[in-house]
Amino acid sequence: FAVQLAHRHGAHVTATTSAATMPFVQSIGADVVIDYRAGDFRQQVREVDVVFDTVGGETRQRSCDVLKPGGMLISIAADGEVTTDPAVRAAYFIVEPSQAQLMEIGRMLDAGMLRTFVKAAVPLEEAAAAYAGMVESRLGYGKTVIAVRVVGTSG
Repeated sequence: FAVQLAHRHGAHVTATTSAATMPFVQSIGADVVIDYRAGDFRQQVREVDVVFDTVGGETRQRSCDVLKPGGMLISIAADGEVTTDPAVRAAYFIVEPSQAQLMEIGRMLDAGMLRTFVKAAVPLEEAAAAYAGMVESRLGYGKTVIAVRVVGTSG
């Protein structure tokens, strides 16, 4: 969603991904796509306004190098939640629910202006395996969905 939303709001989007998913990331709105396995992205990216980090660790640290003065790094990587490093804590972002924003996202999904991608759907019984990354996926990108059967109440 980050690439799609940034593109939709007029941002010039540079993304890092594997070579296999580069065409996909370009198709959802990235202007520049860099294969992170082919070299250090810092050699190709400079002076950006915002970095949205989903990886954390060393990648987050290297990402600081591409920010312009006054630029902002936002991280949703799980390690940011437990660190004592004040710089990492400052960058870590926890989503706060907003009914208005969720309704707008729903409208964009319904209208096809925002797309979602499911790489695998598994029954609730396989949730632990899905979380552990042990479920075969049909796509190299997207989210794994846990399917829950809702049983109606009688009476």
